[in-house]
Amino acid sequence: MKKKYFKTMMALGATLAGGLLLAGSAVAGPRIDFGDDGGYMQLDVKFQGILDYTDFGSGSDGKDDRYDLYLRRARIVFTGMLNDTWGAKFQTCGGTSATRNFGGVGYELAKSNSKTNSQIRLTDGYLIGLFDDAFNIKVGLTKIPLTRGNLDECFNPLSTERSAFVYSPYGTDATKNSRDMGFVASGNFIQDHLKYFAAVMEGREGSVDWDNPFNDTSFTTTPEPSSNLEYVGRVHYSFLDPEGGPTAMGYKGSYFGKKGKVLTVAAGGAYEKDAAYKNTAPAGAMGTPGFTKGIVLNQESVDYTAWTTDVFFEYPFENSGVFTATALYLNVDFEDAYKTARAVADLNTIVGGGMGQRDGYYVKAGYILPMTLGAKGKLQPFVRYEDWNLAYMMGVTDQTVKQEGIGFNYYVFGNDKLRFSMEYTHNDFDKGTKLGDYLSQTGANDTMYTSYNIITCMFMVQI
Repeated sequence: MKKKYFKTMMALGATLAGGLLLAGSAVAGPRIDFGDDGGYMQLDVKFQGILDYTDFGSGSDGKDDRYDLYLRRARIVFTGMLNDTWGAKFQTCGGTSATRNFGGVGYELAKSNSKTNSQIRLTDGYLIGLFDDAFNIKVGLTKIPLTRGNLDECFNPLSTERSAFVYSPYGTDATKNSRDMGFVASGNFIQDHLKYFAAVMEGREGSVDWDNPFNDTSFTTTPEPSSNLEYVGRVHYSFLDPEGGPTAMGYKGSYFGKKGKVLTVAAGGAYEKDAAYKNTAPAGAMGTPGFTKGIVLNQESVDYTAWTTDVFFEYPFENSGVFTATALYLNVDFEDAYKTARAVADLNTIVGGGMGQRDGYYVKAGYILPMTLGAKGKLQPFVRYEDWNLAYMMGVTDQTVKQEGIGFNYYVFGNDKLRFSMEYTHNDFDKGTKLGDYLSQTGANDTMYTSYNIITCMFMVQI
């Protein structure tokens, strides 16, 4: 690592250490119980704050280092149950000055002088039905149950963030690429060792606006060829101790050894017919006003198919800490439509981009050390590696993105209520990429990036 990275990590580490010294006591969110049938109302507040250092992204030519400090997530969560069976969940999410583009290609324009700098939106809202160990439902806006990466609790990832490449290709916001409107059933068998998810989701709908992250220009996709539902299924089996009970709707990046010895293997798939047009183009020549909209050249369409497999392993050693490891593979296919669907937004959000046609994997591992830091604190060093083949990414066809990360988590109370983390990430591109204005890919600034580095300091709190 270069000398300047060492100095930067020391400075950011000092900032992080200062935050650790200010840590107070854990407080549970308020809960009101009512009625004789197990009814209650629960309120939770969650925050995630980030300080990023990157070795490019500022200055007149964009080659100078930069720092970004922002709220990645700010949430208020209401969970209410009328009785032991029926209830609902409502969750908002907001953020400020999130200028980093999480698709692995640098930074977008800051919104610090705009109302869009701080937005609050609905991110979950669904009816809950808990009928039996073998059958429970969620109906409404909820997570798409395909990949483990998406189903991991976003306030308990093993590294500082979940993978940027494990989501749905249909939208640019979490309410579409992570969640969707739909019906999700889940249940457990064989003493909670076997679990399934089955979902019917809204899937692709209408057109999508894609904001170029470097020049603040909005492009529009071609519409969906026909309105069809998306079908999603997932099943896992835990060979040792079971992971999650019958009402569990997701996973965590680490259980701190409290689930016992866990080895879970899973597979899932998704399908939607006629999800995108195969042959599209920009409506006008590059640089003209009509260029931002896509047009359909003929009625030929392609289907969306995705499949995934993953494994999770956690082993608590008596008096020797907790080892956690996980790996995932994902394959997303649009029948190679990126070769002929050349409308700008289609290439960057539906058939291409960081969530379009792709395949790849990640592996992560962490170890909670046996000693206690502070009254209850636990330290968890971790490493991760990602390798993704993308059909198209910011002007480059058949791109490969690799990420290597190393860092640590400090859990102040020995759980996920309050956490401080630091991670160093190295990003590699197989082909040189101009991390700048899409419309001036051939302009005067001809810097082609094949790698860059990020140092991230983060806190997470759940009350």
